[in-house]
Amino acid sequence: MSGKRFSIIIPCYNEEKAIGKVLKELTSLPEEYEIIVINDGSSDRSSEIIQLYKVKVITHPYQKGYGASLKDGISSASSNALVFFDGDGQHHASDIGRFIAELDTYDFVIGSRISNETSPIPRRPGKTLLTWVAQILTGKKISDLNCGFRAVKKNIIQKYLHLLPQGFSFSTTMTLIGFSRGYNVTFLPIATTKRIGKSTVSMKDGINTLLLIIRFITLFNPLKIFFPVSSILFLIGILWSIPYLLTGKGLTVASLFLLFTSITVFFFGILADQISQLRLEKYE
Repeated sequence: MSGKRFSIIIPCYNEEKAIGKVLKELTSLPEEYEIIVINDGSSDRSSEIIQLYKVKVITHPYQKGYGASLKDGISSASSNALVFFDGDGQHHASDIGRFIAELDTYDFVIGSRISNETSPIPRRPGKTLLTWVAQILTGKKISDLNCGFRAVKKNIIQKYLHLLPQGFSFSTTMTLIGFSRGYNVTFLPIATTKRIGKSTVSMKDGINTLLLIIRFITLFNPLKIFFPVSSILFLIGILWSIPYLLTGKGLTVASLFLLFTSITVFFFGILADQISQLRLEKYE
């Protein structure tokens, strides 16, 4: 360890309009820290601007993705306290001290945006849906699922780099890891400003995130998926059978199929849960 109090990791892809302002604010903080900028194959002047500041730079020859950039930043960080900070000018450097202070108590400190006004209107319903699904599957209250401004301990997040995706689902997955594995997680209210430049997040990223949430919970807690499905099939099978049982006709082929399928799904869930635990223990 280099003795730096914390490491600030900034993914950057075509942020020439914002990255200079962001780095100017960050380099003026009066604390011991390092700044790591991952230039993810930018085709604009981002690289030239970054070189004007005394920061550690990791350059990708082509765009690998938001998650891939953060993974490289995590691996090269010399401090255990990591701060993820977007390079689009949304966040305020003055908030970083609050995040670092919370790491004394918590393992994951996630920014919770006070206002949703900086998010494009077409994306808001999708974000609400994703948050709702994540809360049901984790059983926890999530005030901001995918805010890019957050702090985490390196020795914890390193355990899960093999599970974290290469794209924009990285932040969402990290939030789910914190809750699913029983770590201490807190949300810190933050004010944001409208991002500088155009976002590269698309509708496709939202759909992929929803699928990733379901796959992720299936990995960490398969019964969250299998048990409800099994219960619904069993209930439908019973309800389907009642009219026939009351008339003395007995169980139909359809009701038997539903009941048998529900039992099969349940035992598949048990098996998946055992495999999941063995896989996680291997890495942890």
